[in-house]
Amino acid sequence: MRIILLLTLVLSAATMPVAAQETDRPASPSSTEEEVRRLEREWLDAYEKYDAEAMARIVADDFAITFPNGRIQTKAQIMAMLKRPRREGAPTTRFRTDEVQARTYGDTVILMGKVIEESEREGKATTEESRYTDTYVKREGRWQVVASHLSNVPAAKAEQK
Repeated sequence: MRIILLLTLVLSAATMPVAAQETDRPASPSSTEEEVRRLEREWLDAYEKYDAEAMARIVADDFAITFPNGRIQTKAQIMAMLKRPRREGAPTTRFRTDEVQARTYGDTVILMGKVIEESEREGKATTEESRYTDTYVKREGRWQVVASHLSNVPAAKAEQK
């Protein structure tokens, strides 16, 4: 009995460094995560291009986004906005993401990161950053975003001399 216990302890100790090394390595994105990240880019493109068809495909009917001020916007409200004619001289907005992390839980993928909005307003270039959490669910064989939450990132203060 003591020999079995001793062997178990020795084998466990021998495999510990290997297990630690494996968990220290950054995991490469799974094909599911890559697919959802591509869809996220398509979603941002749909906002930029006012592409109602792409938006309808990507955003779930029960979707809601919560803005930093607590305001909530639904898919129906987004679709109505995209279908209205753009006003003459409206600023063009570009979106990009940074520091994106993905977590997969079966048919749910959560993306967290930073979204950077770049536009020109009244002749001045503006950049706004927000932290975001987007939740994607696979329904009937396709991924859709079901929820989004944005939080403000405080603007960096200019260095004082």
